[in-house]
Amino acid sequence: MSFDTPSSAAPDAETPTRIGERRTFLSVLDEAVREHGGMSCGVVRRAGVPVLHVINSEHACRRTEVGAEFVGSGWWFIWAETDGTIGPVEDPAGVAEAVGRYLGVHVRAVR
Repeated sequence: MSFDTPSSAAPDAETPTRIGERRTFLSVLDEAVREHGGMSCGVVRRAGVPVLHVINSEHACRRTEVGAEFVGSGWWFIWAETDGTIGPVEDPAGVAEAVGRYLGVHVRAVR
C-alpha cells in the first residue's frame, strides 16, 4: 500500500484530493462492516496511512486490516498486508461480506 500517493498514479494536481478520499471510503466500509455483524472495527493509522482494522467479534485473534487505494482508474478496497484487491469502493457491503468470510464470521439470524 502506498504511503504518500496512490500506487499507480503519479503525483498531480488531484493527488491531495485522492489521499483525502481514502479516509472517507474507509469510514463508509466501517459502517458496512458494523451493519454486516459479527465483526468489530475502527479506522487506525499505520505508517501514517489510515486503514480499517477489523476483528472477528467472537475470535479476536482473527483480524485483518483493509486499506483503500487508487488502482488503475479507480479506488479499490485492498488487503493492507498484501495489497491484493478485495472490491471497488462502490460496493462496501460486498467487501464487508468478503472480509467476514475471510475472518470466519458466522452471523446468527435475529428472531
